[in-house]
Amino acid sequence: MSGSRNYIFLSRWQEDDLAAQWNQLARRADIRFRKHMLPDHAPNTFLNSEVLWNSVEEVERSRNARLARVIIAALPKELDTKTHVAMVQQYAQEHFVQRGMCVDVSVHDKGDGNPHAHILLTTRPLDSVGRWMDKQHRNYLLDENGERIFDPVKRRYKLGRSIKTHDWDNPDRVQEWRAGWATACNAQFRQHGIDKEVTCLSYAKQGVDREPTKHLGAKVKAMEEPGISTNRGNDNRRIIAERQRQDRQRFRQRMEQSRAWSLERDFGRER
Repeated sequence: MSGSRNYIFLSRWQEDDLAAQWNQLARRADIRFRKHMLPDHAPNTFLNSEVLWNSVEEVERSRNARLARVIIAALPKELDTKTHVAMVQQYAQEHFVQRGMCVDVSVHDKGDGNPHAHILLTTRPLDSVGRWMDKQHRNYLLDENGERIFDPVKRRYKLGRSIKTHDWDNPDRVQEWRAGWATACNAQFRQHGIDKEVTCLSYAKQGVDREPTKHLGAKVKAMEEPGISTNRGNDNRRIIAERQRQDRQRFRQRMEQSRAWSLERDFGRER
């Protein structure tokens, strides 16, 4: 059995009080595990959540600065919490910590069939002594002699597009992280003898003519559970109904094709 469920969602975090907001999330009753994971050159004081995220807030002085990147990873409900914790830690170490990010990870499970992990990532690299580095460097335009070009009107040297100090914002990284999580899930399915496979590819990229359902999110799901209809919930019900109609149609086509083959075979024998 295969599936195309999107097992990873990304967002940006710009809360004014990042440490307090994240700690509130990590103190929820459904939390099963929480851990700080740091690259080798990060200071040990960052193992304390408040120290880490207060330090992030301190260095980000721009009003619209992105303080952190949030990844929400859906955990396979067929696996237990112990397995969830192990696979999340291995995944975070391989894809984020080894690239130089500080990671604050928590595993949540309400027992409602929707276990998931929140992975909060820093967006600045650290230098060899654990100090925050710039996210990007100025890129001065140079003349044919390799000298900076001075703009007499603006009275400053001309600048080109800034050069990022890391590739974490590269769109390819997002696909890489999604593919990595699908690989981690499928490895656990094989290890536990579960006949299931997930993919990070959309139906369109798989060549499947099927409309995907939409992620409800916690707020919409809380409204839907007691019977309150929402636009997103209605969209999913329409999509599911259309899928069922298509499946019935495909089943009838297969049955008719099989029947035609049987008749053709039997006719050939009689001749």
